[in-house]
Amino acid sequence: MQIKNIILYKDAEHQRVLSFELGKVNIITGESKSGKTALINIVDYCLGSRECKIADGVIRDNVHWFAITIVFEDQEQYIVARLNPNVKSVSTISEIFLLKVNDDEIPDFASLHNNSNISALKLFLTRKLGIAENLQIPDNNTREPLEVNFGHSRLFCFQPQTLIAQQDYLFYKQTEPFVPQAIKDSLPYFLGAIREDCLKIEQEITQKKKELNRLVREKNEAEKIHAEGVSMAFSLIEEAKQIGILDKTFKQEQIKDAMKTLDSIKDWEYQENKISIEGENSTLKKLVNERSEYKIELGRLEDTISATKTFLKNNFQYSGEVEQQKVRLESIGLFSDSENNEYICPLCNSSLNVPIPSITAIQTSLSNLKKSLEETTREKPRLNKYLQELINKADVIKEKIQNIENAITALYTEQENARRLRDLNLRRGKVIGRISLFLESIDFTEDKSIDDKINTLKQDIARLSDMIDKETKEEKLFSIINKINLHMSNWVNDLDVEYENALIRFDLSKLTLIADTVNKSIPLSQLGSGANWVSYHLLIHFGLHEHFIQLNRPVPRFLMIDQPTQVYFPPEKDIQNNGQIQESSDEIAVKKMFDFIINKTDSFDSKFQVIITDHAYLNDEKFKNCVREIWRNGDKLIPQSWLEL
Repeated sequence: MQIKNIILYKDAEHQRVLSFELGKVNIITGESKSGKTALINIVDYCLGSRECKIADGVIRDNVHWFAITIVFEDQEQYIVARLNPNVKSVSTISEIFLLKVNDDEIPDFASLHNNSNISALKLFLTRKLGIAENLQIPDNNTREPLEVNFGHSRLFCFQPQTLIAQQDYLFYKQTEPFVPQAIKDSLPYFLGAIREDCLKIEQEITQKKKELNRLVREKNEAEKIHAEGVSMAFSLIEEAKQIGILDKTFKQEQIKDAMKTLDSIKDWEYQENKISIEGENSTLKKLVNERSEYKIELGRLEDTISATKTFLKNNFQYSGEVEQQKVRLESIGLFSDSENNEYICPLCNSSLNVPIPSITAIQTSLSNLKKSLEETTREKPRLNKYLQELINKADVIKEKIQNIENAITALYTEQENARRLRDLNLRRGKVIGRISLFLESIDFTEDKSIDDKINTLKQDIARLSDMIDKETKEEKLFSIINKINLHMSNWVNDLDVEYENALIRFDLSKLTLIADTVNKSIPLSQLGSGANWVSYHLLIHFGLHEHFIQLNRPVPRFLMIDQPTQVYFPPEKDIQNNGQIQESSDEIAVKKMFDFIINKTDSFDSKFQVIITDHAYLNDEKFKNCVREIWRNGDKLIPQSWLEL
């Protein structure tokens, strides 16, 4: 990508077009305050910088749109325009105008409008340059991964006045936060030390690792299932032995034999016990009813026995009392029968006020008692016999009840045994079901294909990892930088530098140049004189861009340099205001510098463009052939006529 035009739009009737030749050195020479320094900031702003660093004043007061025409390697041309922030009284504007155009087409003012933004522009330029998808992952994940894009590539394309003669910094925006690290992370990619398809390879490695992890999990699960399956097989055999499907003395030691045994019993069927539950219940009910009837009958007998025993007991007491009365009444035989006077005491012949029973009456009572006693004595054996018969009958009924209860208990026992048998058969059925399920789900055949797949994936991952191996990358980067160092060391005599015989070395980790002399190594920051600093800036940038071009790396093919002669020819020395340097060693140094720039650019065979803005004007044909505009005597970036409107 190179710059064909810088276009400034004031309004519909006024536009300023500054044209450059592609593949060549383009010089804009002019006096101070003519707008030279603004060109880098205008191009940077149009290429999507977040800030607008175009100095406030004449330029921003008289320009409505800033625009550039960019040309890509495939010859496609695009206009990128961006509104002046002053138009909206803001510090910057994120919207842009992007349009593909023909060779010399420049859109008019009316056609300019915001149709995109800087994020989309950056993505467009990233893809257009050919920056592949990438992700630069730092060592040990010490910071966020960096995705290289167009924004990083342009850091090698600008050398403003404040940078070209700087001893501490080499690259554009290097003083801004995070930019130094971004340069360190992105430069290996731009140099080609990292494969273009690195991200694709990393993604492929990621996918293969996922597949590998999946297969390893499957293998581990299969091995776990195999181990559990062996244990389960022998466990099922033990259960089969416990519930009578297999003999308890049965033994199996090999898993293959165990599997055969399980397969042989998986179709086992039990014969359900043919006990009629309904018949059992009917018999049990009948026995319970009989027992109830016998218990009722036994109850009646026991009541009768109890009543009989009570009667006999009472009869016995009655006989005793009658016997006592008889003895007492028989005592009357002590008296004579003639003593019948009721009012005379039979013992002492005393007169009584109350008459006593007569002897006759007592004898009558005694006679009655004797008869009653005789009757009671005669009935007692019959009552005892009757009682014994009742007791015998009760014993028979008790025996029947006991037999019935024994029968009931036997039935209950039989039912419990039947239930236990059914439970056992259910257990057997469950075990058989588990055996069948186990045999269907387990596979003890060795699957070597999964091992083959795992080994293949491991080999693929190792092969791909070698392609993006960190050591390989560092070796390649070391080789590339060494080549650039060699070129810089060969070019050093073409410029005005001290230590002409020193080897020039680029230190990527510190983003500086080092001159290795015979006695010591001297970093750029310790090399004196601005001439050295400018020369070393040119050396590293031309060294990098030569490599970018040779390897067709996705970096813009232009370099903009502002005021490279400032260390030799500050504006205050231009007494005649013509930019010419008086004949001196400085003139020789400046000529060497421009010859170096022009010769190196020409050696790139139109693949590289340099745009220089400077105060100096050399009386040299090579220099003059590169001059595109001279801004003196009122000619400036902003036409004088615009200021008069």
